[in-house]
Amino acid sequence: MDLTTIITIAIILFCTALFVLQSRKKKQKEAQLLQPLFELAEKNNCKISKHERLNNSFIGIDEVANIVFVVSNVNNIESSQQIDLADILKCRVIESSRSVSTKEGSIKVVDKIELSLANPDKNKPDTKVEFYNADYDRLTLTGEVQLSEKWCEILNDKIAELAKVK
Repeated sequence: MDLTTIITIAIILFCTALFVLQSRKKKQKEAQLLQPLFELAEKNNCKISKHERLNNSFIGIDEVANIVFVVSNVNNIESSQQIDLADILKCRVIESSRSVSTKEGSIKVVDKIELSLANPDKNKPDTKVEFYNADYDRLTLTGEVQLSEKWCEILNDKIAELAKVK
């Protein structure tokens, strides 16, 4: 082998090693961030069967107990929610937006995307799960609309299943 081949192989091995190490570090960080969600479910004798990362939060569901868990960390303030789907009438996506005028015309700016879980008791407020908030999330949307619609469908399917059983 000549020197060029050896250098090329060394560079390829080095780049591959960097990629593998970075991938492992990302997975470990994700697992560490997910831990509070799993701990919250465990405290309530539940087991997360589906979960997803939102910007500063995680949402998960125990599909057997029909309980949704949300853990968020915004500005180093941790909060958590647990929502029993048996106590929910329906779920819908709420998108708060406004129009902003520019030289080229007007553009739609999304300020907030959240799930609203309707309480059957009209005197009680709906439960809200935030998927995006322009005040502290990235300025551009990166799939939050699709993610909120996906979870709205998952939750409405579970709510419908529960309604059939009642």
